[in-house]
Amino acid sequence: MLVALAFSASGLEAKYKIKDMQLRAADQYESHQDFQGLIIGAYPCNTLERTLEVFDTEKLHEKGILPVVLVIENNNEFPVQILGEEIFLVAPDQSRSPSLPYVDVLLEITLRSPLSSQTSRKEVLLQRSVPKDMFLDFQHKDLGSRLIAPHSSDYGVVFFRMPEDSDLQGHHLYLPQIFNFISGEPLIFFEFELKGSAP
Repeated sequence: MLVALAFSASGLEAKYKIKDMQLRAADQYESHQDFQGLIIGAYPCNTLERTLEVFDTEKLHEKGILPVVLVIENNNEFPVQILGEEIFLVAPDQSRSPSLPYVDVLLEITLRSPLSSQTSRKEVLLQRSVPKDMFLDFQHKDLGSRLIAPHSSDYGVVFFRMPEDSDLQGHHLYLPQIFNFISGEPLIFFEFELKGSAP
């Protein structure tokens, strides 16, 4: 398990600060959908300023990675499960881009050479390259497989490749994998426009 990794001491650790999330109610975000007892709000970080509100690194923006903060409010009588790895960014031409695993994002922004050129396992690369506080921050904020209890809310971040020129006009967020955790039955998919500040 990645959570059990032992990180070596590094001078880089002191440079990364974990930032508290300043969250609003899900329906207070410009991008949101209210459906099936759920309200899902999205805050796309398509500018450097927005990205730095969430993560203390400019590398995400420099590497063309788009973090999207999702706030999920569950008003149902049952818990729901959302699978972050099954969320897609839909372009105006209807092509779909899958979300990026946070581990791959971390390695991309910290390694000096591409991940594809590395011979070591990801666990070893994380230990060598990623400051501990940075790893813990990304791990904690990653949406992952999130379980939201009845009448409660939670949040998480999903990562995508940044659209060309950081322009989100015409892009949608598509969430096909949302389940009633008790019955295992899927809910009808969510899809809504992703509105971001002008780059």
